[in-house]
Amino acid sequence: MSSAGNSTLISRLEEIGNSFTGLWASSETLKCGTLFFNPDLSNDIFFDKLTNITCVNNKMLDDALALFAKRNTTPYVYTLNYPELEEILLKKNFRLYDVQHVLAKVPDSSRTPKVRTISSDESMIWSKTFCDAYDCPDWLRLVDRIVKKSASSVGYFVDDSISSCVALYEKNSILGLYCLGTIPGMRKKGLAALLIDFALSEVKRRNLELLMLETYQKDALLDFYSKLGFKEIYQKNIYTI
Repeated sequence: MSSAGNSTLISRLEEIGNSFTGLWASSETLKCGTLFFNPDLSNDIFFDKLTNITCVNNKMLDDALALFAKRNTTPYVYTLNYPELEEILLKKNFRLYDVQHVLAKVPDSSRTPKVRTISSDESMIWSKTFCDAYDCPDWLRLVDRIVKKSASSVGYFVDDSISSCVALYEKNSILGLYCLGTIPGMRKKGLAALLIDFALSEVKRRNLELLMLETYQKDALLDFYSKLGFKEIYQKNIYTI
């Protein structure tokens, strides 16, 4: 793919990620960036972040820090191939915290695993599986409200044993895979891979281009996704104080 083509793909993938995040968190547009926050899911690296930064601007960074502080939330700043921005962050006493890898795969099989589609009325089934998988029981009621509210825009699915969950979000002819998780006692049984296979079958069924997902370096899942045929498109450095 040419550099221009890759840049266009990155823009499309970023738009998907920001759009999905906006369903789970509120957003505020700053001078040249977007601040996402959910005070009930505070200090979360995915839902509380400054991202989509398009210029190096000290005032915007200071304004963002003030907003993070006002909400008593840890500031996470995502940078995409922006060394000048990273230099300023380091001068402001930020440190590199993690790396987010954005991966994609074009479906190459016709397998369609059986899964359970979660309706708005069944939102608690998905929400409990998610909170058990991510060890966040205190979030259960809030997550359930979010799932119930966003079920018309996002596909929420669990495996037949209701041990693994995933959220699928379509935009720009691409299917985004989010919130993939399995409860501790059912891990290493292929349930997450089954839901990924289902997502790939949905890409084919809907005549979309590819399946994308995001994973953090600290989660140590790159080898898992690589073995399933996913390729890295780009990565973002994440800074915090």
